[in-house]
Amino acid sequence: MGPTAGVVLACVLRWGAAAGAGAALGAALALLALPLPPLEIAIALVALGCGLALAWRLLGEVGFERRLERARDVGWLAAAATLAFGPVAAIVAAGALRWTALSPTVDQPGPVLAAWATLAVGALLTAFPLLALDQRAMAALAKPARAASALALIGGATAATVLLCMPSNHAGALAPLLPFLPPLLLVTLAALHGAPLAGAALLACTSAGALATASGSPWWAGSLQPGALATGTWLATQAAMLLILHAGAVEARWREQRWEWALDGSRLGVADWHVHRGEGFASTAWRTLAPAQAAAWSPATWLAQVHPDDRSHLEAAIALIDSGQAGRLPLELRMRHDGGWRWRQATLLVIERGPDGRPARILATLADIEERHEAQDRQRLSASLFQHLHEGLLVTDAELRVLEANPAYGEILGVAREQLVGTVPSLLSPAPDDARARQQRAEMWAALREQGSWRGELDERAADGSLRTLQATISAVPGADRRISHHVLVISDITEQRQQRERLERQALYDELTRLPNRAHLSTLLAEAMAVADRDGFLVAVCYLDLDRFKPVNDRFGHAAGDRLLVELASRLRNTLRRRDQWADVAARLHGDEFVLLLRAGSIDEVRRAIVRVLRVLSQPYLVDSSAAPVPITTSLGATLYPLDRSDPETLLRHADHAMYEAKQSGRNGYVLFDPASRREREALAMAQEEIEQALDRGELMLRYQPKVDMRSGRVVGFEALLRWEHPFKGELPPHSFLPCIEDDRLLVRVGDWVLSQALEHLAQWRRDGLDFAVGVNVSARHLRRPDFAAQLAALIARHGHDLAPYLELEVVETAAIAAEDSPTTTEQMKLCRELGVRFALDDFGTGYSPLRYLKDLPADTLKIDRSFVHNMLDDAQDRGIVEGIISLARTFGCSVVAEGVETPAQARMLLELGCDIGQGTGIASPLRAQQVAQWVRDFRGMFVIAPAGAADGLARLGG
Repeated sequence: MGPTAGVVLACVLRWGAAAGAGAALGAALALLALPLPPLEIAIALVALGCGLALAWRLLGEVGFERRLERARDVGWLAAAATLAFGPVAAIVAAGALRWTALSPTVDQPGPVLAAWATLAVGALLTAFPLLALDQRAMAALAKPARAASALALIGGATAATVLLCMPSNHAGALAPLLPFLPPLLLVTLAALHGAPLAGAALLACTSAGALATASGSPWWAGSLQPGALATGTWLATQAAMLLILHAGAVEARWREQRWEWALDGSRLGVADWHVHRGEGFASTAWRTLAPAQAAAWSPATWLAQVHPDDRSHLEAAIALIDSGQAGRLPLELRMRHDGGWRWRQATLLVIERGPDGRPARILATLADIEERHEAQDRQRLSASLFQHLHEGLLVTDAELRVLEANPAYGEILGVAREQLVGTVPSLLSPAPDDARARQQRAEMWAALREQGSWRGELDERAADGSLRTLQATISAVPGADRRISHHVLVISDITEQRQQRERLERQALYDELTRLPNRAHLSTLLAEAMAVADRDGFLVAVCYLDLDRFKPVNDRFGHAAGDRLLVELASRLRNTLRRRDQWADVAARLHGDEFVLLLRAGSIDEVRRAIVRVLRVLSQPYLVDSSAAPVPITTSLGATLYPLDRSDPETLLRHADHAMYEAKQSGRNGYVLFDPASRREREALAMAQEEIEQALDRGELMLRYQPKVDMRSGRVVGFEALLRWEHPFKGELPPHSFLPCIEDDRLLVRVGDWVLSQALEHLAQWRRDGLDFAVGVNVSARHLRRPDFAAQLAALIARHGHDLAPYLELEVVETAAIAAEDSPTTTEQMKLCRELGVRFALDDFGTGYSPLRYLKDLPADTLKIDRSFVHNMLDDAQDRGIVEGIISLARTFGCSVVAEGVETPAQARMLLELGCDIGQGTGIASPLRAQQVAQWVRDFRGMFVIAPAGAADGLARLGG
């Protein structure tokens, strides 16, 4: 029953419940075949079932592994058989037999203990070999020699067991040795071929012994009864011995496997060499790292696998170890692997020495360091590239502090590596001083935050102060936590390329002489201006300029002088251009002396004012030869307005060109607007001129007089005659609202004669009334250029019968005076007027272009400071400086100085402090009618005196 139960338990554990059920059915049939009562057979089956169930449940709870590859599993199998199955089956059977009265003797402990032992030993004898036998155990018998030795040992053990268990002694003199012979053979079998095979042999011995004792007790049992108990004890001893051997073997193999797994996991191969015995061992990891065809390992085998260039190093290391000069030596070798060579790290270690101190046992380790060598090669290559790269390379930490910089970076910017490390380079500064650089940095950091990298151009000053243009690439490098850990900056100097590119662009898009855009570039600029005008709703004036009588300059002074004139004209055009944040006017040269302007304006009147301003600037004389006087050159200009003239760019230029020719035909030194609005404006101008002429005839023009007083003494020194138009519908109109309409017309001379006549008549009346002051009259350049101007003025003075000339001051605007200086006729007229005793004043001084030589030669007695400078001098240091400069010039050239536009006491005090005593403006008095002048003078008691220190305004008003 015991062996049968062991078979069932082994089948359940190894192949599952189905196999166990089949084995149990076979055991039941075997029991039914015995000559026993059916009740006893049933009791036997129930007892076996109870014991097997408890043993199976116990093994399941403790995590039993059926392969018996751990010592604990062997122990649990023995425990399940001896402590679960054996006692339960014996007790259940004994109880059932006693309860059924089939065997009343089972209430004694002896039979129960015997049954317990018999069942446990029998179960172990069958369960152990069935569970432990596997492919590895059977592979030991694959070789004929090993199979023969195993069968011989099994046969010897079986024969000895049979002789030992027979009722009579058939061994003769060898009988005393029989009890020891089967254990010895079984242990030998276990040592040579494994305990599982020895367990199967023990099962065979048990079966043979059982058959031998069937006819009686063993011959050696003597008085030991029952005889089966002696045999069972002997077999149990053999079974325990084999179980202990197997447990030790599997535990040793488990430790060896763990050691192998540890070496394999660390990718470390180990070889062990017994020097005196010539034996060697190489681990699985070693054979993986250094595959060899030879089954045994030796240093010679190892040497054969080493690269020829490294073999001498290994031989020298082995020699040092063998001589006892070193106990541990590491070295790196190249070894053959997969048809190539891979680097290995080898270490030789003496782990046992002989009595003479020489190494007796050497341990060698081998590790794969190919990846480390590759990393070192890559590192060396990277370091070499870093040092020899032509581009500058900079590595910073997350806070932009420099960690490393290659030599090229220092060469490009002239900064030593030692100065960079640990600092934040100026190239990565978020807010440099230069506006263009700030814009570049802003774009760089925005892209770096959004995309993690940026590529573009940066402007940076080198250590020597030179400006460099750099092609830069910057990248953010994330760390293990995905936060930025480093920044990498790569730069290359493209200053020369940029300069070359700009030179090519200038050659392709700009005129070589004047540096203005050429015709090709103008087309692009005009198209862009038209698109912006459509978007923003303003006008673009396309102006075509041509110099008047430019050819005589070339003929007289040469082409070099003509080129200098064109360069100066281009410079003046640039200075007249207006620039705003979103747009700028454009000047371009087409060819020769023909230029184009693109002017932005909100209205036609603004266009006209801009054109007049340009023509005024361009009409100033040009110094083309240092040995000759400046040359006066005028300009004819034609313009068309987009989108009033909604044409394509070429057509717009053609329309402006036509308008320019019309301006030339109209007498030069003027402008013509091509578009319909300009024609309507010309018609309106003609009507305005006719209306002004009718106003003169109807007596609607009149003079107002604004006082000029000595602000320090409070004395009236003169009046300035100001023209007004008493329009029947529009009321009183100032001169700037109607005089520009007749500026280029003969009517301007007629109006000027009328103003002189009226002013002299009023002056004569005031002189007769006993008033002593001068009167200033504004004279236009056109009026002054009239050949008979001085004669006409002399006639007007003589008409009144008084010498009014010393009390008459002709006021000429600065630009008109300069033009007069360059006109022989005008100069002659001014000299004749001075001979009459008439004085001259330069009006609006400081707003034109007055070289000091002109101021020296001009017959000017008074300089009048323009009201714009006086108005802003309290808040604008530049305007205050201009005022002070004009006062200083007046002293230098012996002229008096008058400040226009005095409106506040603070302005008056500032003028007095600067040395200007005479002022005029609404702060003194508004312009008066002629009938009010005499009474105003008689009532005037002074204007300002210096107030005490600490007064609120600094001046106090006195009198009228």
